Amino acid sequence: MLAVFGILQDCVAINSTLDKPEFIRLVDPLEAVAQKNEDNRWTIETSMTFPIVRIYMVKAGYHITERSELGFGFAFQNWENEDESPKGQAHAYTLLLSYRYYFWRNFNAEIELWPAWNHFDSYVDGKTYRGPELWVEYKLGYNWNFSQRFQLNLQPGIGHVIWLQQNWPDVQKRPYGEFVRGSVIIVPQVLLGFKF
Repeated sequence: MLAVFGILQDCVAINSTLDKPEFIRLVDPLEAVAQKNEDNRWTIETSMTFPIVRIYMVKAGYHITERSELGFGFAFQNWENEDESPKGQAHAYTLLLSYRYYFWRNFNAEIELWPAWNHFDSYVDGKTYRGPELWVEYKLGYNWNFSQRFQLNLQPGIGHVIWLQQNWPDVQKRPYGEFVRGSVIIVPQVLLGFKF
């Protein structure tokens, strides 16, 4: 909800601050960013916590306004389950799409989509199952700038599946709502970023 409110607030701010014809107000949102330090519109981030569970990611963020940032990146998920369902190892090639809103000082809320193509090696029958999946994460965080260029974003959150192939062995077929509720995970995210 904070993210939706942030997008609406940014659209109003962009249109009200620019002294241009209507068409240019809608086409040229980057001028609203000029108030922010123009040298630091971009950020490259990587997770410090995901490698613990064998997920490797890098994401670029771009400040479209002083409070809003769009993100795009890539991840490789190589997690493994030996004791719980689904038993096997993932090889998921993943895109990252995100929107981050700074609602007060460096406190932020973010929504992040993880569309992936997974090659899942099942430990139950020894076969590889290929297919799409889509996860979403909701995070609240604080972005700590410890130098002019480097930042640390402490961003705990939760994630859950939106779409996942359910044809893996030992994955029970369940109604969609129950399947989503059963997939909720805690995401203890710590991101290291470089601004430029």
